[in-house]
Amino acid sequence: AIFAQVSSWQHRQCDARVPDFGHIPMAGLVGFIAFSEQDARKIEELGFVAPQHFGLRRHVPLRATVEDAIHSALRGKTRQGVLAATEVTEWLVLEVSLSPAQVGTHFLQETILTSPDRKGWRMHGNIKFHEDASIAWHTCSAHPVGLEAWAAQAMGKAYGASRQTGACCRAGCETPEGWTWASPSAAGGYGTKYYCAPCWNEYYLEEGRCQDSIFDEAIEGDSTLRQDVD
Repeated sequence: AIFAQVSSWQHRQCDARVPDFGHIPMAGLVGFIAFSEQDARKIEELGFVAPQHFGLRRHVPLRATVEDAIHSALRGKTRQGVLAATEVTEWLVLEVSLSPAQVGTHFLQETILTSPDRKGWRMHGNIKFHEDASIAWHTCSAHPVGLEAWAAQAMGKAYGASRQTGACCRAGCETPEGWTWASPSAAGGYGTKYYCAPCWNEYYLEEGRCQDSIFDEAIEGDSTLRQDVD
């Protein structure tokens, strides 16, 4: 399990149902979004979440469980998300709750859709706290997810899951052969060769390719803030 401890929230599986257009669920819907403490304080101050906070144009990604929300946050390569590969990290998780009436309205208007992996939902437009949804904050401590698990999330999203097994192409790398991820020409001279998870993690941490906050400007040519799932 990813959790070391959970404060102000009982560790449980989310009971939100997976909706579809053929049947509007009678129950409400509960989704989660994970933030660093710095970003959570800013979001709380704003009083809403918006697609642009995640590098997206149209929708806010809601995940069906806290664990999935934290894994999705690894896709947005903030410094905390990159460190989560090898260190214990603290997350503030936003719980977004919609009433049965709100769920019905959104589905009729097609402003909320089941995510392609069926582990959450895509809610179009901004979510205003206490107006569009009820919200609560939970503090969670997550164990290190591991370098390969991090790369599967972060590199798979950024570079279209282009990976192969083999040796890392970085000169001097001593990582045994295994999964490697491709690099676009925009990635700081890494060319189009394949590199291992430890080298990618080091690259983002040491070469200034990750932001401290989702509110920092995205680095040109890199989708560093996206938390969505295809």
